[in-house]
Amino acid sequence: MAMLLKQTAIETRLFLRRRSELLWTLAFPIMFMVLFGLIYGNTQWNGMDMRAVDFLLPGIIVMGAMVTGIMRTSVGFVGEREKGIYRRLGLTPLKRQTLIGSQLLQHYIVIVVQTILLIAIGVTFFKVNITGNMFLFWLVVSIGALCFMSIGFALTGLIKTARSATPINQMAYFTLMFLGGIFFPNSMLPHFLANVANALPSTQMSDALRMVAYQGGGIADIWQNMVIMAGWILACLAISIKFFRWE
Repeated sequence: MAMLLKQTAIETRLFLRRRSELLWTLAFPIMFMVLFGLIYGNTQWNGMDMRAVDFLLPGIIVMGAMVTGIMRTSVGFVGEREKGIYRRLGLTPLKRQTLIGSQLLQHYIVIVVQTILLIAIGVTFFKVNITGNMFLFWLVVSIGALCFMSIGFALTGLIKTARSATPINQMAYFTLMFLGGIFFPNSMLPHFLANVANALPSTQMSDALRMVAYQGGGIADIWQNMVIMAGWILACLAISIKFFRWE
């Protein structure tokens, strides 16, 4: 455990030094939150019982979790694998499992920080009123973070080179984003697309966060969302175990 925490601290310092990555990871979702908050203000979309900005906040939290969980996990690992970093680390006392664990923990911390910043902006500047159980809200964020990191590692096993990592990840990311109920309700999609969208983890996380945050939903209201996300985690872990490569 001490080695894991020490390596996590090292990974965090390295992340903070990479200014462009730091800007992309933290500023990207915040930019969307501020932009949409200024555009929509107190606008209420037709057929919805909440303001547009209230609908968008949980979705942008999901979008931020996907940036870190999918893009950073997969692109970063593939790049370091191609440079031979993990092959060289295999010659040191540092266990590869500790290295992976520290990266996952560091990514999880970033997702939590993203979430706190987005909630603070939503509450302070756009008067978003979150009335639900914050522990349950955090639990959904945690399960969602694990789900997206699992997807990131599944993609890592399937991606051959760093050159192909970005377009493949972007394809997965934008599919989950635009069909995940992040910017608009899935009820606006054509029927055949809505069925696909409802099976995606981004949809399940967005819906669960809105249910908890604004409707005071409990475990009984979101257990199906959690089960579907858990199914994605198990499926992606199975893919990772089968195809994962250190070199």
